[in-house]
This record gives sequence, C-alpha cells and structure tokens, in this order.
Amino acid sequence: MKTFLATTLTETTVSQDRRRLELTFVDADGQRHAISIPSAIAADLVPVLGQVAAAQHPGGGEMTRLPKTCAVGHARGDRMVLLRFDDEAPYAIELEVAQALAEQLQEQSDELSETARPALH
Repeated sequence: MKTFLATTLTETTVSQDRRRLELTFVDADGQRHAISIPSAIAADLVPVLGQVAAAQHPGGGEMTRLPKTCAVGHARGDRMVLLRFDDEAPYAIELEVAQALAEQLQEQSDELSETARPALH
C-alpha cells in the first residue's frame, strides 16, 4: 500500500445519513484524496488527535487554523453579516455581534502591528 502524504485538509462533511465522516486531503502536488469513515471510528480518533495536537504544540492549547481565503457579505432579507473562510459554509453573525467583532479585530490588529515579529528558530 502506498502512503498518501497529505499536506492540507480541504473539506470535511458528514454523510446525509449522518453515519460517516468524509475528509478530503490534498498533497504537495495538488493531488486530492477523499476518505469516508464510520462515525464510530471518527469518535475513536478524537482522543488520539488531541494527543497528537498537544504533542505538536505543548502548552499551546487549541490548534489554530490558517484559512487561505476569507470573505464578508450580508444576508438577504436579514440583518446578518456573513463571514466565510475558504470554501466552507459561511457563518451568519447578528449585526451587533459583527460590529463588536470588527472593533476587536481592529484593536488586535493595531496591537499586533506594534509588536516585533517573533524570531524563528
């Protein structure tokens, strides 16, 4: 069996009958590979993945995701702001929450722009 060396997880979905988790990976050459696993196996993977993540980022808490694209829009017929990362379904955010988020993003961006870049080892 040849090992597929995935570099990116591009899509996760749940089957319509909600019995399977479907994952699509891409390798460095752009080749895509999808797998479909029963929900029970996905549940078994949760503690294993948590341990691997903790080992890669000791003391770092949750792993962060770095989206390739993001977009902002608004819902038709609702006062909701839409926030989309990559090709995932957008998040619908109430207007007041979106305004508070915008303020927090600006504050964090301002603060971060005033700090020196971390040294790479």
